[in-house]
Amino acid sequence: MKELRIGIIGTGMISNRHMTVWSKIPGTKVVAGCDIDENKVKAWGAQYGIPEDCLYTDFREMLKRDDLDAIDVCVHNNLHTPVSVAVMKAGYPCYSEKPMAASYADAKILYDAQKATGQKLAVQISSIYNLQTRLAKKMIAEGKLGKIYHARSVGHRREGRPGMDMPNFSRDFISKEIGGHGPLSDLGIYHLAQMLYIMGMPELDQVYGVSSADYYQDPRLLPNGLKYEVEDLSVGIAKFKGGISMDIYEDWAMHIDDVGPSFVAGSMGGLKLIDVDTTGGELAVPKGGVIIGGGQVQKPTLEFYGYEDGIMVSKTIDCQMNGRKEVLVDPQIAMYNDNQVHWVSYLRGDLTDETRIDSPYIAMQTALLSEGIFLSQELNRSVTADEIRDLSKSTAVRVQETPWGKIEYDF
Repeated sequence: MKELRIGIIGTGMISNRHMTVWSKIPGTKVVAGCDIDENKVKAWGAQYGIPEDCLYTDFREMLKRDDLDAIDVCVHNNLHTPVSVAVMKAGYPCYSEKPMAASYADAKILYDAQKATGQKLAVQISSIYNLQTRLAKKMIAEGKLGKIYHARSVGHRREGRPGMDMPNFSRDFISKEIGGHGPLSDLGIYHLAQMLYIMGMPELDQVYGVSSADYYQDPRLLPNGLKYEVEDLSVGIAKFKGGISMDIYEDWAMHIDDVGPSFVAGSMGGLKLIDVDTTGGELAVPKGGVIIGGGQVQKPTLEFYGYEDGIMVSKTIDCQMNGRKEVLVDPQIAMYNDNQVHWVSYLRGDLTDETRIDSPYIAMQTALLSEGIFLSQELNRSVTADEIRDLSKSTAVRVQETPWGKIEYDF
């Protein structure tokens, strides 16, 4: 088996989760890294044993190497499209962090770049790579819930705005220029993408939504004129062709203990999705069980409520435990249990365009729905899917100022 040699662009917190997974995938090796902050990339290189001559501050220089097989992009939201397009134009397959982009327009540009460059692309959506998602999707497809008519996508933190209340995260999260948006683009991608995927990717009809940033901002957390420029709450109601509705709730901070989980409701049954994976799955957890960046090790669970043989029943399914046994029975299923394993399997040809999970398409449709909420807020009315496509504008970074000069992007 040929070793896959990988370069990483962006050596912040999330790259460490990726490195944890790479260290556990046989036949893969991260051999180069890049960050515009020279001190940061040198510290990162020292941590992972990557020599200084394989560390870069300008990713374009790293892409000139002839010994890399693929690139892992770990930059922020409004840099995903410019950097990932540049990676594919340079002739490399690209694995990008979520969300695909901070606007639908940019997500579509990145999606189309696959065909234009002939390169493979994947987007990190950890919530769809586990038994919880597979089993929910299977139960819906087999009609166990009857006719699906409503769903709820939920994400909540008591107080956890990355870059503000969560010190291990970059300030770029709360920057309009770099981060673009708040919780809906951060954790919301996991919840929305999972719900769309398990329901078979229903076609969006229209959306009504509102967003706000009214949670208390402690001035001590915003020193030296730093501003909080994104939302801390987004809510919406979406209608899909075929009659399915979905209410959407995503916050980073609210004075409420619990707002409940995501669920799907059908005529014959309903599913609650408990403890949706937003941290990268079991492979992303280092020894000792402490997730890099904070948080608890998640245990995805399904709860089923419905009819069986005319009797109302309630069931709880431990997806983590059953998922471990599933791999023992069918080792091939491991390719569907982790983002990076899935991508490596796709690069090696073990998965094809037909057998892989098409994360770029799922991420682009998630961006369409998210954009609808923001556009509805702006126009103060509901918006159709066609309007979202027509009115969405690129917010991606075109010129990036760095400590050593400018990067001008062409996409």
